[in-house]
Amino acid sequence: MGVYLNRNFLLSYVASFVSLFGSKLLMISYVAFVYGETGSATLASAVFAADWIANLFIGLLVTRSVDRADARRLLVLLNVVAAAVTLLFLAALSPRMFPLAVGVVFARALLGSAVNAARVKALVQFFDEEQTDTYSTVFNSSLFLAIAAAGAVGSFILRFVDLRTVVLLDVATFLLSALLFALVRPNRQRIEAARRESAGARESVVANLRSAAAVIARSPVISSAVFYIVLAVTALQATYEVLITAVPELWFGMASSGMAVFFTAEWLAVFAGVFVYQYLSRRGMVPEHLQGRLTVALVGFAALMYAVLPLARGSLGPALAVFVLLVFAGEIVWAHQYKRLIAHSPDSRVSSVVGLLTAVYYSLMALSGFAFSFGMDTIGVEWAIGIDVTVIVLLVAGWEYAALRRRQRIGAGSPGPGLPRAGALPARPLVSVTAPAEGRPAKEETA
Repeated sequence: MGVYLNRNFLLSYVASFVSLFGSKLLMISYVAFVYGETGSATLASAVFAADWIANLFIGLLVTRSVDRADARRLLVLLNVVAAAVTLLFLAALSPRMFPLAVGVVFARALLGSAVNAARVKALVQFFDEEQTDTYSTVFNSSLFLAIAAAGAVGSFILRFVDLRTVVLLDVATFLLSALLFALVRPNRQRIEAARRESAGARESVVANLRSAAAVIARSPVISSAVFYIVLAVTALQATYEVLITAVPELWFGMASSGMAVFFTAEWLAVFAGVFVYQYLSRRGMVPEHLQGRLTVALVGFAALMYAVLPLARGSLGPALAVFVLLVFAGEIVWAHQYKRLIAHSPDSRVSSVVGLLTAVYYSLMALSGFAFSFGMDTIGVEWAIGIDVTVIVLLVAGWEYAALRRRQRIGAGSPGPGLPRAGALPARPLVSVTAPAEGRPAKEETA
């Protein structure tokens, strides 16, 4: 654990977690409030949708600027502005002010998405390359841990305090986060290297998006990572986040206390998934040639757990056990693929690549979450889960079949040893994502 005692890592990780926790605490508390007042999963999911879809605009329009910005200054500024915007929520606390509340959620989500883009850039401005490889998975796990922790608290906290107190707590977390980010010492050598790499490049928004898309399309490793990240956060995360806002009451009659239990289980599963993956990865215990198969196996296992979840509706213990296994498997898939994405993306375009990915998956999260909620309200939880599992199986089968055909074509027409493939991106030196950063030669990861 000593590797995680790095000053910059601790400051930035705690700052990220605090900011995200406060933000998600308010959103999930408000979702619980709306669901309790209306009993509609569809209406409650509109709050999630407003939060998720805002990321489309940031991911498409702003990340080119983030790639050229000072991440520390940007993170401080954005958190201070987010604190000011959050105060507007005080005027939207009654049910009749729901449209205004959704508008504030959307504005906060725009700022939050910009913060996440800056946090990605911070990975290459706060650390050297070995540290980036080591910290990327854990650093960005703060988002999922914050969501789960906020869910556990947010679904229960309204019994003891009013929504106004939650709003003020959120404001305080943004200000604390700004203070912590201000104390970080950036890696100046890494910043200057990235600036030299992008010197003279002044692309339009469209050209920047094309460049980011080209980085994804030309690399089988990055394109595979993008596919499985999108799958993990849409067909898995978006749907089970919606599910646990309603299932505790529908299946067990537990209302907010049941939501707290399920969100706590999610937090534990996410925490375990991140650190189990880090333990295996840093010790080289994930064989390079088996990574693709292991990813498919984990997704298949998560889908199986999802499929059997309705069978446990009569007993809370088995339902929680199945849910934990589902989240655990999905989190390992996300952790591995995100680490591959960061490791293989050029430093000067990392925010643009992740921003494009974020725009895609948050938009699809909003759609899949809303569709799943509508299915729960109309055809029932079991049928909604069944359709979701079917979609997962079909998407993975189609992707892996297409990837196999692509490898066969490359193998049939590949150039001789030492010759680059036409259109391939030049590789930068990488630390292996499956081996310890210290004392091991870097090697390129296969698709």
